Formats: sequence, structure tokens, C-alpha cells
Amino acid sequence: MSLNPRQYDVRELRRIADAPRDGADGAPRERSLRQPNRNRAEQAARSAAFTELLQRQRGLRLSGGGDRPDAGDRPYLTAIPASPEAEHEIGEWLGYLVDVGGHVRSRDALAYYAELGWVDDDAVEALRRRLEGFDAPRYDRPFTPADHRISLVSIVRIASCASES
Repeated sequence: MSLNPRQYDVRELRRIADAPRDGADGAPRERSLRQPNRNRAEQAARSAAFTELLQRQRGLRLSGGGDRPDAGDRPYLTAIPASPEAEHEIGEWLGYLVDVGGHVRSRDALAYYAELGWVDDDAVEALRRRLEGFDAPRYDRPFTPADHRISLVSIVRIASCASES
């Protein structure tokens, strides 16, 4: 007979474990779904990056960039900009991808971003060629939604390097 964890009674498990059942307000306590290793500085940095993304998108729309078909529309990155700022952003972003997920997962992530319409196919090929220049990853774990948000912010930063020149 197999046991299905979805059918467990949480109150019964707490009684068995002799865990405290109630908080200070008398309501049942539940564990936070957030990962315990995230600190406030990391959360603030990710929030600031996402805020920057929204401001850049809003700036494109308000500055009259809506007249251009590629301003603020997908794909955000149609070609690799030829500027030192773009090269720096690309290096930081691809280094992050490889460091976190490895070369194979990074290639898969780039293909995923092309499917989402964040990056044009030509730009994906140019980015894939650059991946091999990075060392083996330190962590090599699957990407999380937070990693993909960081990628989106990086993509928009790279694309903004083209619009600033």
C-alpha cells in the first residue's frame, strides 16, 4: 500500500511531531513558501532590477518610441548592439547564466527566451557562440523564475544600449 503525501492531514502530522499548532493569535501556523536562503539584500536587488525594467519600458513608450515597430515590442533584443556598454552587459548576463545553470541549461534558456519572443533568433545564435568562452559553472542548478526575471532585465538593458547609441 503506497501513501500519498497530498492526503496527509497536517494537523495530525503536527500532533505526531509534537510541533506547536497555534501562533500567538491562535491561528494555525504554516511554513512560509519562500526559500529560507534568500536574504533581504538579494530581494531588494531583484526588486530594484525589475523596477528598472518597468521604468525602461515605460520610458520607451513615453519618449515616442512607440512609433518605431521594435520599441517596447517583442522581440526586445533583435540584434547584438555594437557598443562597449552592451558588451559589458552581455558578458555579465551570460556569465551569470553559465555560472548558475551551466552551458547546456544556458543554451536551453536562450532558446526558451527566443520562444517567448524576448530575443530574436539571430541574436540567440550570436549569444550561443559567446557561451563557450565562459568557464565551467560554480553551481549548475536549474533556473528559477527569479533567474528568468534577471535575464529579462538584462535583455532589456542590452536592448537599451542599442537605442541609446
